[in-house]
Amino acid sequence: MSDDEGKHASDAPGEGDRPADGDGQGAAEQPEADYFPGEKGRRIPRSAWWVLGVAVVALVAFLIVRPYWFKGSTSDLHVPADRHFTKTLAGLGQADGVWLSDDAPSTSFTVPLPVDAEPGKTQLRLHGSTQVAPNSTVFLVVAMNGKTVYKRALPSGDNVLDQTIQVPAGTVDSGEVRVRVRTQGTLHGDICMPDHSAGMLIHLTPDTMVESALGETVRTVRDTVAGWDRRLTVVTADQGDQWRTAAAQLGIALTQHGYDVTFASGVPGSNVQDTILVGPADRLFGMGWKAGDTKGDGVVTGTVADAPVLGIVESQADVISRLLTTPALAAADTSTSAPQAVATTAPTGNPVTLSSLGADLSEQQITESQRWRVGYSPADLPGGMLPKDLRVAFQLPASPADLTWILNVQLNGRLIDSRPLAHSTEPVVIPLPPTAQKVNNNLVIEVERDRDLGGCGVRVTSYPIQLLDTSVLDLGDQPMAGFTGVPRTLAPGFAVYVPGANPQDTDNVLTAALPTLATFVPAQYSPAFHWNAQPAPGQPFVLLGQSPDVSTVAHVQDGRLVAGNGQPLNVSSFANGVLSQCATGPGGAGGLAIQPVGEAPAVPTPDFGQECIQVATTGGSFALDPNGAVVLTGPPRAAAPR
Repeated sequence: MSDDEGKHASDAPGEGDRPADGDGQGAAEQPEADYFPGEKGRRIPRSAWWVLGVAVVALVAFLIVRPYWFKGSTSDLHVPADRHFTKTLAGLGQADGVWLSDDAPSTSFTVPLPVDAEPGKTQLRLHGSTQVAPNSTVFLVVAMNGKTVYKRALPSGDNVLDQTIQVPAGTVDSGEVRVRVRTQGTLHGDICMPDHSAGMLIHLTPDTMVESALGETVRTVRDTVAGWDRRLTVVTADQGDQWRTAAAQLGIALTQHGYDVTFASGVPGSNVQDTILVGPADRLFGMGWKAGDTKGDGVVTGTVADAPVLGIVESQADVISRLLTTPALAAADTSTSAPQAVATTAPTGNPVTLSSLGADLSEQQITESQRWRVGYSPADLPGGMLPKDLRVAFQLPASPADLTWILNVQLNGRLIDSRPLAHSTEPVVIPLPPTAQKVNNNLVIEVERDRDLGGCGVRVTSYPIQLLDTSVLDLGDQPMAGFTGVPRTLAPGFAVYVPGANPQDTDNVLTAALPTLATFVPAQYSPAFHWNAQPAPGQPFVLLGQSPDVSTVAHVQDGRLVAGNGQPLNVSSFANGVLSQCATGPGGAGGLAIQPVGEAPAVPTPDFGQECIQVATTGGSFALDPNGAVVLTGPPRAAAPR
């Protein structure tokens, strides 16, 4: 055989695989059972095709059963994004996170869980930083629903905090996680100092979260509400009067429930799950909302871009609002709900118990001091009245003879009383000055201990203490000036009037005016709205905009902000903001006028008090007196730097 012939023979496809039986030519002409003809005459074993087929089937199966393997897992919970429930501090309204220190050693927050979506593994993920003095011992303690589930000593110095804590199954089954994060610490015993503060600073960053692996996607009304962050968008799909009223009533209730509400005419491009659509079902379908049969239902959970989105398809927003913001929400365990009536209780009679205003009456542990915070508004008290006295009672612990309990009471940041406490359960009566009260009031009740003994041998001891249910606010008939008197004016009942209501301006007007309106509307009260109408004679009212039938001190018109007879204030108007003031309507009826100006975004709500006029802008606010002059809040002249 020549070299060329040998080379040609060696290059023949599959030559080395042929049987050396001397009958090569015949074998080449007969296809072999275990091979498929391949490219350019090459042969592929049948077994290779079988292996490839099995691999493809397995890949498809994993795509169906474990899609997060290919989409990317959102956390160590290993679930796809539509079944990964998260609630961050930022989503709860703490955009900057939370700081813990010696002066404020604890924080707490509550996270509702989507119970119908079968939450599985649930955990708290703490993110942030810790700073502990070298000569201190500090423990980080986490309790869930009142039970301590985590306690660990923090390292000294500056360190990163990244800790995952499992939520007990029993807590998950309860439908909400009440988280309390606190610190316990003191200086080392061999250091003698009168101040035993540990010297610590802990920052929980906004991405601190509670997360849960859901067994299925969110599909019920109550689960959809549980997933809402603090910032919500209400989309008015129909600008008819009944639907604008429904959107406004819903926004008032949600604002009073702690949400920041913005109104829009279309679905936002981000955070779609924090959107509520208001309008007839066919209009919602036109916005990309998908849902089943909505006939006969008032509120329906559907989807937009695969995100759960609530649709309000009936205009009974007063009833629906109470369903969504009260414990009655627990009954909405399907994808639809058709509420007909949801009546609620409210503080009645005189006095009003602190427990009805949210005071914690459970037993507390006190080492150095213990505080109770109580918020109240005359808008929520019977008759719109202000309290004249605080009557507060405690169950004090048995303690050494040299120990004195001291009661301090602050009202809106002002110390109004400080006294030693007798070892008795009889209430202590503390007058509440009318001039110190506002529309929204913050009452701080503090008990601290004081001992005659001192030195390094004094043990730091924790004692039990409890605020008793006999603690009340005693309402009075004292004078109420400025904005603090508006709730009493509106107490018999009122309506909201929006003259010149252009449908295209509805979202802007409601976004700007609603926070102020919600401040003066009693909780769980849904006022009627009259669009393109003037206030009725002799009836209390709230005016959104301007009316020739309503008398006010200040006005924004023709690009000017003017106020008072003789115009003690006459300046160029602010571009974007809200003018709020006491007003007099037809027949001498009292009321409140709220005038949005420009494309007013959600302007920070002023701290309404004894004044009667407030100008709020995105850059701050100021008050005017009854004559229209600017109220000065600082000294007449600035002191020189020292």
